[in-house]
Amino acid sequence: MSDSRGSSGTPLPVPAETVTRLHHVPSRAALVYLAFGVCWIFFTDRILIWLHVPPERIIHLQTAKGWLFVVGSSALLYGLLRRYQQQDERVLHALVDSQAEIQRMNADLEARVAERTEQLESANRELESFAYAVSHDLRAPLRSMSGFSQILRESAPAGLDDKSLHYLQRIQESSQRMSSLIEDLLSLSRITRSEFTARPGDLAQIANEAAAAIRERHPDREVQLQIAPSMPINGDIRLLRIAMDNLLDNAWKYTAHAHPAKIEVGVQERDGAAVYYVRDNGVGFDMQYADKLFAPFQRLHAESQFPGTGIGLVTVQRIVARHGGRIWVEAMPNEGAMFQFTLASRAP
Repeated sequence: MSDSRGSSGTPLPVPAETVTRLHHVPSRAALVYLAFGVCWIFFTDRILIWLHVPPERIIHLQTAKGWLFVVGSSALLYGLLRRYQQQDERVLHALVDSQAEIQRMNADLEARVAERTEQLESANRELESFAYAVSHDLRAPLRSMSGFSQILRESAPAGLDDKSLHYLQRIQESSQRMSSLIEDLLSLSRITRSEFTARPGDLAQIANEAAAAIRERHPDREVQLQIAPSMPINGDIRLLRIAMDNLLDNAWKYTAHAHPAKIEVGVQERDGAAVYYVRDNGVGFDMQYADKLFAPFQRLHAESQFPGTGIGLVTVQRIVARHGGRIWVEAMPNEGAMFQFTLASRAP
């Protein structure tokens, strides 16, 4: 009988019904042996009586009966056990064959998954390189467009009507917005392409530095900011600074109409893992649209209300993913939002 092992040498699991039948073989053999013995004694004794064999002759026949019983029962047990053995061999052969086929299919599937993964990664690298090249090449003409439109507005002749001036202003604003979008795309591409270097750090310090930079950009805003005193992490400090910049800038922007505006950065323990969060009391949103937040260029509010390119949260998601974590959000309209994320601190 062939060895019931897989190609890796690991014993293959035997189905429960096969094990049950193997366990029942001794009990069945014992029952057959008992039934055969009872029938042999009962019927042979009745035959001797029916043949009117003398008592002194029966004593000698009892010995012969015993030998015949031993030989017959041995042959019967051998036949039964051989039958069970053949059945089990067929079952185990079929099991080995099926397991070998499953292993072959698994190996084929793993090879196909690895091939598809490599193709996908290659396509992503090509797309990122293409986006980087296109974005990089678009910056110069956009600067020219913005600069020349500004010069035209500032040096326009006195006869230029208000509508023409308005058009020039629209051109300048649109070119500046597209320039911001291209800068965000370049930043996103750099995050994906940049080297990952993990080291110990403090997310509280990173958040304080990011908040200080945002306060400088918005000196007229009064925001009550609360940051946990210490949040040890192990990750790429440069990437985490970009993530906190985007999360805090997002909270700063969407609390513009809150009085007072409140933002909190902290950490909670859940199921033995650290969950970091950035919570605000801003405009919030309906959770049925939450899946759009982490898709490029998707926005839940009009540009006229809250300016932006729709790239910031995508950038945060990629940074968190590069740390082996995940990010999600909880929010309610007019009650703020709470972005939560984990960090597994591993290289991509």
